[in-house]
Amino acid sequence: MSDASSDSIEETVVGATGMNVSIFILFLIPWSILWVAWKNDLKASRQSDYEVWRSYCVKLGLVVATLATIAAMSFNLSWTHNGGSPHGMTPAPGMWITLRPIATWLVVATALLGLFGKGKMRLLIVGSAFSIFFVDLLLAMLEMD
Repeated sequence: MSDASSDSIEETVVGATGMNVSIFILFLIPWSILWVAWKNDLKASRQSDYEVWRSYCVKLGLVVATLATIAAMSFNLSWTHNGGSPHGMTPAPGMWITLRPIATWLVVATALLGLFGKGKMRLLIVGSAFSIFFVDLLLAMLEMD
């Protein structure tokens, strides 16, 4: 194996590892928002006996937001693992093909459920949807370098 090809392989491995670290670090943002939201919801559910449809939207929004974060993170990890590139080159087939539409629609559902929620919790749910969108945007910008 020539030195040029081994340098290229080494650079690809280091780049993929760097992107994986970036994915985990940037996804701490939506995970921390969800942690605060779940913590507040558990505290509020202990204090309130009366449930209305808007509070059910909050609970469902939290579940969907958690699934959206898992799907978006899994999509980004699969995309990177299969050699994804924002420069118009499609990576090798992988789990990312299935996860892309699932993650997209779960983020949209999170935002919609958050809009129908009640109280401060709806802000956290909508905020988690926006944070996933911006994390994906930041990761695409990082990949371009």
